[in-house]
Amino acid sequence: MKIFGFLIILASYSSISDIQAVYKGQKEDEVLAVLKMLESKSILTKDEQCYKAVFWCMKADYLTWPMDKLAAFKKGYKDLNSIVAKHPTNSEYRYHRYMIEKFAPSWLIDENHMAADKAYVKTNLASSHPMYSFITKTIDK
Repeated sequence: MKIFGFLIILASYSSISDIQAVYKGQKEDEVLAVLKMLESKSILTKDEQCYKAVFWCMKADYLTWPMDKLAAFKKGYKDLNSIVAKHPTNSEYRYHRYMIEKFAPSWLIDENHMAADKAYVKTNLASSHPMYSFITKTIDK
């Protein structure tokens, strides 16, 4: 039965827009299911790599043990910084790093990118971007 359920998850979150919807919903079970699905793939698109990193950071919030929380956050945050470094002109990736840094304890952040990322996103996010409405609503909250 577990395999069948996992196959349904794979089918349910097959596009980046489905993954973005999970991000917007912030539901623990869905975030963890998509993270598991992304972990199972051998090849990820750059968008999937970004969301995998973001969901690792989010997973830290769902864990109980401090060392597990720290490990999950550090893994996701390191991967996210690497993705942003490779794609510095991607406004969505910089938005995600901004939001992670905004809500993470400051002692977890090695280098604060918040001001630069927020300014970049506000200046460069195309109104045609599928996450435009969500990003513009949430970046100032």
